[in-house]
Amino acid sequence: MLASLVDLARESSSDKRRELMGHVAALFVDGAERYTNEELALFNDVLVNLIDMVDIDGRESLSQQIGSIETTPRELVLKLANDTATVAAPVLQNSPVLTDDDLYTLAKTKGQDHLLAISKRDALQARVTDILLERGEQPVRRSVAANPGAELSDWGGRLLVKLAETDATLRESLTERHDLNRANFEKLLAMLPVDRQTKLRHIFENNERVARDLFREASLLVDDTKLERRKARLNTKATLKDIRDGQRPLDEVVIEYSLANDLYDLAFLLANITAMDEKFVRNVIVRQDIEAIAVLCRSLEIGEVAFSALCKARARQMKAAPTVVDTWIGEFRILSVAEAQRTMRFIKVRLSAMAAAA
Repeated sequence: MLASLVDLARESSSDKRRELMGHVAALFVDGAERYTNEELALFNDVLVNLIDMVDIDGRESLSQQIGSIETTPRELVLKLANDTATVAAPVLQNSPVLTDDDLYTLAKTKGQDHLLAISKRDALQARVTDILLERGEQPVRRSVAANPGAELSDWGGRLLVKLAETDATLRESLTERHDLNRANFEKLLAMLPVDRQTKLRHIFENNERVARDLFREASLLVDDTKLERRKARLNTKATLKDIRDGQRPLDEVVIEYSLANDLYDLAFLLANITAMDEKFVRNVIVRQDIEAIAVLCRSLEIGEVAFSALCKARARQMKAAPTVVDTWIGEFRILSVAEAQRTMRFIKVRLSAMAAAA
């Protein structure tokens, strides 16, 4: 079937070629995870050749279709990434095929619209954001500042804080970041009204305390045996895949593990979902106060029923009075998802920094 599509690629009509490209792209998307390397190479050959024969609308449609698929052939992704901005944007923003070196090179050589698309990726290394901030104009710099997944170097942080003196939008975005060093944070605070300074400083210091407590206490945890760790992984990997594939809701799994008192297995699962070191998540689950686990669960949008089940399991493990569960749930209830997600971003950044410095 694929071979016959190669023959159709020789059609001279631009409309036919565009129709053919749409058909081939749909075939690719439908089975991207199942195709062999040989079949992927054939898709690449067909689509790369067709790109030069279709109009911009056809190329934009292709980029949107394959932009986030991890098995998309590299040659095809790079060709689209180097096309005009509207064609390139979907792959620049979403494609997992592009490496950090690719992004660095593209950021050094492309125009503002390409840079803006790169700045919206879920994760960016500091060396890439440095180029975006150096070459980018105001929209690009604002986008980097507003992207919590865009790492900032010390230089990048200093530059954005300096620019924030005359850019209120940039200033507001920086107040939501958690990777400014203390000196840059204090410079940013100085630009804000006194009452706002007080509130942000309190949030910063409280989050810093939680991160330091987690880091210190995690180092005191006694590891389970290798056999127990292996069992946790075997018991949860399939469940984790089901959650990621949308086959099982996270709340259902939290309730199941809590009722079975499998808190260490649950910690392994939540660590994978949040991309945190397992020892920190285990610490969050077993520590006496509720703040950290409430933040983690609310940031994942776990519901009150599932959180209640987890609290009851914690109380059983700690041999705490059942009445404490109501207090824990009350603290969870008043925590907003947005606030919890901001706090989790801060804690993850600080834990990474502490681990690197240890």
